[in-house]
Amino acid sequence: MKRLSCIVALVLLGVADNALAGRWLDFLRSYDMNDYALGVAVSTRQNSFIGSENSTFAYPYLTSFTHSSMTDGWFLIRDGGYGVRWVTDNDWELGAIARVRTRGLGNRQADELVGVADRKWAIELGPTVGYRGWPIHINWTHWAEVTDRHGGFTSTVAFSYPIKFGRGFVVPRIDAIYESSESTNYYFSVSDAEATPTRPAYSPGSTWNSSARVRVGYELTPKWLLSATLGVKKYGSEITDSPIVGRDHIWFGNVGLAYNANVFNPAAHRDYSRRPPRVEIRLGTFQSRIDTRLSRDTADGVPGFEIDLEDVLGTPDEQSVTQADLIWRIGQHHSLELGYFDLARHGRVTLEEGLEFGDVLFPAGTEIESRTDYSSLRLGYTFFLMRDAQKELGVMAGVHMSEFSTDIVADGTGQLERSRSSTPLPVIGLQGAVFLGEKTTLSARIHLFRTDFDQHEGSLNFAALDLERRFGDNFSVGLGYNFYGLKLTSSDDGLNGNLEIRHHGPVLFMSLGF
Repeated sequence: MKRLSCIVALVLLGVADNALAGRWLDFLRSYDMNDYALGVAVSTRQNSFIGSENSTFAYPYLTSFTHSSMTDGWFLIRDGGYGVRWVTDNDWELGAIARVRTRGLGNRQADELVGVADRKWAIELGPTVGYRGWPIHINWTHWAEVTDRHGGFTSTVAFSYPIKFGRGFVVPRIDAIYESSESTNYYFSVSDAEATPTRPAYSPGSTWNSSARVRVGYELTPKWLLSATLGVKKYGSEITDSPIVGRDHIWFGNVGLAYNANVFNPAAHRDYSRRPPRVEIRLGTFQSRIDTRLSRDTADGVPGFEIDLEDVLGTPDEQSVTQADLIWRIGQHHSLELGYFDLARHGRVTLEEGLEFGDVLFPAGTEIESRTDYSSLRLGYTFFLMRDAQKELGVMAGVHMSEFSTDIVADGTGQLERSRSSTPLPVIGLQGAVFLGEKTTLSARIHLFRTDFDQHEGSLNFAALDLERRFGDNFSVGLGYNFYGLKLTSSDDGLNGNLEIRHHGPVLFMSLGF
């Protein structure tokens, strides 16, 4: 289903004929990001987990003085996500959208949740289809989880009634929400290891939820927008029956104040002065937080036990990594990118329990040494649908050459077991940036891959967000955040098991252009 949703999202954006695609591309390139405003919002939400505190936080946000249901712009802001869309002449809306999903146990863990593993953030991506020809607008969005937290999905059918008045808008809305069993199990299950006499093991299935909300926007002045949302969400019985859930519904809301200050460069498709270097070399230091799980089957095919390398083998779970990138910009709409990093770690530990890895059994009390090496060579080509003095957006295709090796050695007995994986993973993705003046750039990249072929089955997800400041014509420094997740099942001799590695963290970089 996740693979299908990504395919549908791409098909929906590629259904136009060549003439229509050309007109859409011209519209895309002439779009003005200064139609949007930057602001600060305060959001609050009840926590559904038993005993957990409600969350309240402030965040910067991008918004429009007109609700998306009342415009036909290609850039889409909806439900905490950002995407692209195409609104047809007969009021159909076709697009793709992505968002970051957070549904954790809260900043302060309640006594009732001691021993329950936290639920981590995830990225969701999928197609969106709507019809706006009636007073009641109908929209369907399929959110597929692509960071391999759980591999499930949420599908939402929304009914809204947009109302526009002189200085603002009101949009009441109700949703019917289907949540897959993979999603509910990740967030609301209780595993055998988490179960206690007062908290029995529990495994929910798929369920229907519902919500109602109203969003209001009011133009205080031609430059200032005040906006607010208030809503309630009701959970289905598969969720409310969980012993770690304390509410059958939650309230949520936010209030924001935004200012349209024309912070982006003026739009200009041709003859603009900002020209990035033709060739750019970037060196960065990546402070990586790492989570690695590995299993190795026996030679006769018996599935191996999954081990957490950081917990069991004493492998460091945080380490600095150096990465290098080479970017070659070819004309207005093309670029090639080459990137490389290597993550090598050592661990030494005395086993408290026996460890079975492949065909080797390391008894309890054995002192073992491990070496884990993970490297990635990234090669990609990007075609920019648009690139001007204000913004750029491109589609990317490439390959990640990923190599992973683990050696486990027992010092006293000489026992040795190895696991190797070297797999080229073709990826597709998006790359975008906005230019905040002549010297500052905010950019983002996302690469995705899914495979189920021959001896290999798995996925790869890469995402990066960077803020870069240029000094002079050819030198710049920046700060960003990277995420890299790989999940692979393989029956070849090298791996013969399962590998899951996830590392993420802040990156500080500098670049030199020519």
